[in-house]
Amino acid sequence: MKWTAVVLGLILVAAPAARAQEIITALGRVVDAQGNPIPDVQVLMDYKGHIVQKYRTKTDKKGVFTHVSVYAGLYHVTLTKEGLGDVSFNYTFQQLDSLQKPPDFKFVPRPAAAAPAPGSGLAPASSTPRVDTARLAGDINAASALARDGKTDEAIAAYEAILAKTPGVPLAQYGLGAAYKKKGDLAKAEAAMRQAVELDPQYVDGYVGLATLLAESGKRDQALDAIQQGVARNEQSGRLQYALGVLAEGSGDPAKAKAAFLKAEELDPQNVQTQYHLATVALNQNDKAEAVARLEKFLAAAPADTPEIGVAKSLLAALQKK
Repeated sequence: MKWTAVVLGLILVAAPAARAQEIITALGRVVDAQGNPIPDVQVLMDYKGHIVQKYRTKTDKKGVFTHVSVYAGLYHVTLTKEGLGDVSFNYTFQQLDSLQKPPDFKFVPRPAAAAPAPGSGLAPASSTPRVDTARLAGDINAASALARDGKTDEAIAAYEAILAKTPGVPLAQYGLGAAYKKKGDLAKAEAAMRQAVELDPQYVDGYVGLATLLAESGKRDQALDAIQQGVARNEQSGRLQYALGVLAEGSGDPAKAKAAFLKAEELDPQNVQTQYHLATVALNQNDKAEAVARLEKFLAAAPADTPEIGVAKSLLAALQKK
């Protein structure tokens, strides 16, 4: 199963007084443990700034909630949905750029009967004592917030505290690795991320994060190995096939890249960037007709803010002149 998005950090300290009066539009998207949007979630935002103020709204069919004209700053947020329960955490809302996507908030059902699924990153190893997954998600959100706010050492301490109580939680191991990466301790970051995927072989985000770390560290062969291991354990993951294609293309293996991108297209047809990469692979293989067809398909489906659009238009125009 997938998470299309990582659990967001929630800031635990009050915003500076100078920003307390700023009026913004609060945005967010509520998703389940696999990254699927949850509609009709009641959202209570309890402002923790200079006055007592509460705001209420709910998510639409895409899991997105919006509340205009609220104070920027720290809030205690409670998500509630009938039949699922509730989850609470702290979060600092700030004005988003018009091109930014709403932040994702994980909503893990509180009832104990609903155990987290493999691949969610919240499923503890079998040796780990039973835990309250809603509380665990809140603790991980809080640790992630510290990292997002630049408090890397505090985030590492928070993740280590979680792991001291529940050592078999893949998402906590992954978060610890991400914090160490931000700190610049790449050896510890790699060790923690490898532990995350060993704890949960279906944790797709873990493989992608590990491979990204390895590639950025100049270990492209190890990055490729990590993704191939993930693919072997998650044969129906279009995201991992896409990542395999990107790494193979970057390593100068167009045949492997093309095979991976074609499989990614089959498994995850909504990922329009697959079309762009199939076009670039076709260009490397001197297949002009295929490149043109893939670029046209990419440009017809890609959102306006997709980074590769400008390059794709230029490539297509150049190919059509020949």
